[in-house]
Amino acid sequence: MWELCKLGSAKFARYGSSLRHSRKFHNFTYSRGVKEAIANGEPVVALESTIITHGMPYPANIQMARKVESIVRREGAVPATIAIVKGNIHVGLSDEELESLAECQDAIKVSRAEMSYALGRKMNGGTTVAGTMIIANRAGIKVFVTGGIGGVHRGANISMDISADLTELGRTPVMVVSAGVKSILDIGLTLEYLETMGVCVTTLGEKGIHFPAFYTPDSGFRSPLNVETPLEAAQIMASNLQLNLNSGMLVGVPIPRENAATGIQDAIDCALREAEEQNIKGKQITPFLLARLNELTEGESLRANIALVENNARVGGQIACNLATLMSSNSEPDKKSSSSNSKRKDGPVVIGGSNFDFVVKVNETDIEMNGATHNGKLQYSHGGVGRSIADALARLGNHTRLISAVGNDNPGTNILSECGHIDTSLVKKFADQSTATYTAILDNSGECIFGVGDMDIHSQITREYLTTLEDDLCEAPFIVVDGNIPEDSIDYVLSVCGKYDIPVLYEPTCVRKAVKPLSSSHLGKSATYISPNLNELLSMAATLPNFQMKGTSSELKTDKPALAQISIRLMEEYG
Repeated sequence: MWELCKLGSAKFARYGSSLRHSRKFHNFTYSRGVKEAIANGEPVVALESTIITHGMPYPANIQMARKVESIVRREGAVPATIAIVKGNIHVGLSDEELESLAECQDAIKVSRAEMSYALGRKMNGGTTVAGTMIIANRAGIKVFVTGGIGGVHRGANISMDISADLTELGRTPVMVVSAGVKSILDIGLTLEYLETMGVCVTTLGEKGIHFPAFYTPDSGFRSPLNVETPLEAAQIMASNLQLNLNSGMLVGVPIPRENAATGIQDAIDCALREAEEQNIKGKQITPFLLARLNELTEGESLRANIALVENNARVGGQIACNLATLMSSNSEPDKKSSSSNSKRKDGPVVIGGSNFDFVVKVNETDIEMNGATHNGKLQYSHGGVGRSIADALARLGNHTRLISAVGNDNPGTNILSECGHIDTSLVKKFADQSTATYTAILDNSGECIFGVGDMDIHSQITREYLTTLEDDLCEAPFIVVDGNIPEDSIDYVLSVCGKYDIPVLYEPTCVRKAVKPLSSSHLGKSATYISPNLNELLSMAATLPNFQMKGTSSELKTDKPALAQISIRLMEEYG
């Protein structure tokens, strides 16, 4: 049943090796995960990089980029962030490459006009909507998610400032999912221009819906066409490709009303006046206006921008899944697939605690239990056994999903902000509870004397909540569970894993929690690895009938035959 030995980092690394390595293909560098997904006909979503290099300040840009990729994965598709790195076209970026791009100071905006220049000069570049469409189409990716597209600038009758995004939509067969046209532009003229270019413009919503205005859901202009579900959008794009029209499609996704920016129009008018006074034109005007709006709205425009991109990623992932199904089967999928029920088999799931840890080391030899103050050192860090394991797996290159619970407080916010490399979309946040904390008291040799934990919030990782995530659990290659979650929740995870033949790794966390899975009737069917320390192993052994420990725990440390006998008895008793 169990393999009571450490699996080692080499085994875990195999799960992530395909994500960490990339290979050349013609002029492009594909991440292996993206290349394999395209080759296998799996759903892939292209993501632009100008929003990273020019659209948001650091670190909001890297946090947004990681979150958007996570949302696309959550919907069952493979994210492919597109960028120019030292003169090479990259389709899919590693987390290190994303971080480097977010901090890059010399990246230029790359549209059709600048592409050969950036490649020839070996430059770094963030691809615009037009630039991303060109590369995505060449790579065979037909769904592309962005925040908002460029358009006809106000005063274009004099300046002739019209975004190349519009002409690209008229000649490149890629669906662009956006929150409409950036509201700093002339939306009415943009819609007229798109009609002239033969672009199918739709909005997600009921018939008669208005086209969205980026920061707000309603531009005041009626949408030319509408789709009511992601499935309908995918069906229209499939028809576009079958007809070989060689033109794109624009899907407007209104920002949710609760995320819309308020009073944005006054700020836009002010920023436009300042741009005119400072004679800011051409490629510099959009970055200037976005930055100035963020200042004028005291960050509200940036918050809305992030919210709408995340919402677009969710819808785009669903469209890509439906389009992949349509293109592979040439038949209409079940209606329920419009919500993207078919999930791609993905990385490991870790279920467990997320803590804010304090470690107190007493430097003195004699500890007095009389209220005296002792000399020592205090350190704090982000902990929790489940979170720590998820962190390690993600750093090995796996797409790791964490199921945990935190409070809507500073410790919880800090923990999640440092988990950009982990998919935390399944972590529950509670406004009325505190994030778990753990304090360990060490003696001067570093041995833990005792610990104090405030971990009530972990009881919220309930069986009921986990039942809503069964689709996520059943697609995992393996699941890690720590002893912080309720016993009933552990039983449910073991039952699901036994049903779907998924390996389970159980980390006991402490002597009191080590015995939790032993009461489950599903233990022997799914638990393949348990990692107790000596005291945790003895705590588990104490549940055995007529068990008597031979010798002290210190003596057992070196008595391998005795430890093996305890392990054998546990396996015989529980599975």
